[in-house]
Amino acid sequence: MAEEAKAPDGATPEEGGKKKLPLWVIILIASQVVVVVAAIVVFKMMSGASHSSEEKHEEPSAAEQKVDPEKLKDPKTLTGPQFNLDAFIINLIDDGRGPRYLKVEMKFELENEAVREELDSRISQIRDEMLTLLSSKRQTDIETTDGKRILKDEIYTRINKILVTGRIKRVFFTEFVVQ
Repeated sequence: MAEEAKAPDGATPEEGGKKKLPLWVIILIASQVVVVVAAIVVFKMMSGASHSSEEKHEEPSAAEQKVDPEKLKDPKTLTGPQFNLDAFIINLIDDGRGPRYLKVEMKFELENEAVREELDSRISQIRDEMLTLLSSKRQTDIETTDGKRILKDEIYTRINKILVTGRIKRVFFTEFVVQ
């Protein structure tokens, strides 16, 4: 058999005279490519998200806004009849911060006008319920938005338990001061 010819550097012709790269070099190059691709993807996603959020917040122009005239109503009829309660000034339960008081004014949105007449006739009973409820609160109970929302729900429930001819639909605080 014939002897195989050797290349000047001692490699056989099957190897083609090329040296193999060490495995650690291949892993290093591959990891760098992955990091670069990931950085590009993250950059594209972040810039695309901020661009799309800017588009979402833009107000349509007056020409683009189409309002159905059938849906336009008199602003007075968007809410039901309302009933104003006089202001309440209540001492709150002491929670270690010293004496505190609450001044609150509120309105009720009513189902109909018949409820207004019943509220007028039961005003003493309603004020008693409100004084009892409000004086049972601490400042920490009502100082957050959630606390005020819970208080509105409690007022709604207590007033509707009293009423016979109808119901209140919503409670609005028109003044709310804790000092």
